Amino acid sequence: MLNRIVLVTALALCPLASQAQVAPLVVSGQWEYRDASQKETDEGVNLCFRLDTASTARSPQLRQFGGALCVSNPAEGAKLLGIVQGPHRVGCGYSAKGEAAVVLSGLRVLPEDEMYDERLEARLADVKAKRTTSPLVSDCGNKEPVVSAGFKSIYDAIAALKAHPNYASLSMSDFARIDAVSGLAELDASTQMFLPPGSSDTLVMYTENNVGTPFLTVERFDGRQWRDVSATTLPGYVNRNGSNYYLDVSGGAGKVRNLPARKAWRYSGGRFVAEN
Repeated sequence: MLNRIVLVTALALCPLASQAQVAPLVVSGQWEYRDASQKETDEGVNLCFRLDTASTARSPQLRQFGGALCVSNPAEGAKLLGIVQGPHRVGCGYSAKGEAAVVLSGLRVLPEDEMYDERLEARLADVKAKRTTSPLVSDCGNKEPVVSAGFKSIYDAIAALKAHPNYASLSMSDFARIDAVSGLAELDASTQMFLPPGSSDTLVMYTENNVGTPFLTVERFDGRQWRDVSATTLPGYVNRNGSNYYLDVSGGAGKVRNLPARKAWRYSGGRFVAEN
């Protein structure tokens, strides 16, 4: 009897299991990243989410806090979301915003303390889809984006397409297929994008018009805007009533080829050079 009383008392004093969501949750919504680590504050680095209505309904804790939570691993979470970091100046703060579908684990309620009210926290375990709506900016007198350190994957290139005049309204969910390993992305049957191996700022965009005429362009991103560099990167490039270059994605691997020879061209040193 005594043992039972001790056990019941221990459970009453330690309700930690009820405070944590053990099973991972797949949710989506808006995120905001803030880095105040270079400022004289106690805020540090924070990455917080405002989840959509459907995601909020999946957990009592999420409903309690209206889908608002911050992650316990903001630095790791920033990398998963593709937030490109650059040199940070002392005294400056940095912020970015976007949308994402993510996997959260360890959901728990943190008690009120000297700095914060009661709040919800979770670990950002994985990112299923992402889109940056506002690239990393500084509050030091201007709002120009921090210059990109370069694309590490096709996801980074897609995020930067928000700065392209033809793709300003593009969302990650608009893509029918994304193959990060091959650097390929497909909007529909007639629109493909290719991030060549070795490229950190240059993207091949390939489209076909209504009658099947192929058009290929090479665009370069300088961290703020895209520039058409087709003529300077592809020797003998022509794009009037269609392009003499095309994108070959047969076999799941992207190749830039030209007509009529159909030779393959690889990206090297900022330009395309013929293979072999």
